[in-house]
Amino acid sequence: MQIVYRKLESEDASAFRRVRLECLKKFPQSFGTVYEDEVGKKKLYFEEMIEQDSADIFFFGAFAEDKLIGEAGFVRGNRTKTRHRGEIVAMYVNPNFHGQKIGENLLRELLKAVFELENIEQVSLTVVADNRSAVRLYERVGFETFGVQKNYFKFGEKYWDQRFMQLAKERFSKD
Repeated sequence: MQIVYRKLESEDASAFRRVRLECLKKFPQSFGTVYEDEVGKKKLYFEEMIEQDSADIFFFGAFAEDKLIGEAGFVRGNRTKTRHRGEIVAMYVNPNFHGQKIGENLLRELLKAVFELENIEQVSLTVVADNRSAVRLYERVGFETFGVQKNYFKFGEKYWDQRFMQLAKERFSKD
């Protein structure tokens, strides 16, 4: 099966919403937003950004037979002193497609587009610290950990630590 990677366009917004809600429901520990807070919204924040075709906030998707199976986003700093950097957000691949390097390929395609933007020098991301497969993926692409915050997320009575990682443009290998 061929997987196609591309930037999400306004007509992909409803597919984005479906996948975003799916990941929040299946993996509530991995994201800062919870399904129950999002499901009733008429439009999700990133769904609106995709519809508006923002140059500073955009998503790439992985498609199998024209069905969106994975997504990863980029949010550029919006202040004068932060426009040289941005953040990778909301990365997710449907579990039925794990182990096929789809997440790595999706991330690499997104980063290629990010580092083609004028004046972008670095990107960061956060990941739940005990999500070892995600941490290994980010490290393979070149991200380095620069900190861990204890008890970053709390849902009910459970806490999760968050790992902070970054990648400088000169360390990114497109391969």
